[in-house]
Amino acid sequence: MRGLGTVFVIPDTHVPYHNKRAFELALRAYKSIRGKKQVVIIGDFADFYSVSSHSKDPERRHRLLDEIHEINKALDQLEAVAGKDVTFIEGNHEDRLRRYIWDKAPELSQISNLPGLLHIPRRKWGYIRYRDYYKIGVVTYTHDLGRSGKHSASQSLTDFGGNLVFGHSHRGAVVYQGEAKGASHFCMNVGWLGDVKQVDYMHRARAERDWQTGFGVVDYGSDGMATASFVPIVGGKCTVHGREIK
Repeated sequence: MRGLGTVFVIPDTHVPYHNKRAFELALRAYKSIRGKKQVVIIGDFADFYSVSSHSKDPERRHRLLDEIHEINKALDQLEAVAGKDVTFIEGNHEDRLRRYIWDKAPELSQISNLPGLLHIPRRKWGYIRYRDYYKIGVVTYTHDLGRSGKHSASQSLTDFGGNLVFGHSHRGAVVYQGEAKGASHFCMNVGWLGDVKQVDYMHRARAERDWQTGFGVVDYGSDGMATASFVPIVGGKCTVHGREIK
């Protein structure tokens, strides 16, 4: 594939409360893609439950170092298949650590270093802070524009006004919007790879109904244009570029 090739988008994963089988399937799907490719982590790869401001289940471990260890194990898995061609975008869950330090120990704000804790410099990955964005060709990637819920894709597209890929709401969707002068844009929400059984802040039935397990793929043509596809994981398998992965 010429040009920019394929961007494989890892959605909200919420390690260590992730769906390990779905995550491993996503990695196999990435390996199956031929030609030039790279990975964008769209944010909330980590959960950071230990520093959440929400009420916490006392049965769960609350040690930050335990979470960081599990996050790095999952990032090591990704690095083993993707190498250096990865850009990590922070989500609001990664931002929990900064907010916790600002609220509880502002004196430590100058020495807190999340990219260092996740070994981003050693991995030689790109890193984008929360509420910022990363652009590849005609498509912009960010964790969220502040929208959530079933209309978040169409609302984010209206807010942004250009090709956009985002996460945050755990839904799988691609919506389109045109202009009277002929231009058109898409917005893709890339689902999630979390474990619905680990959700403790909303009714499980709602999460099962509204959230889609899967990931995103953006293919760039030789003309610089791009097409977006949400790839659902159903029954332990998915289909990427016409090939079934299981």
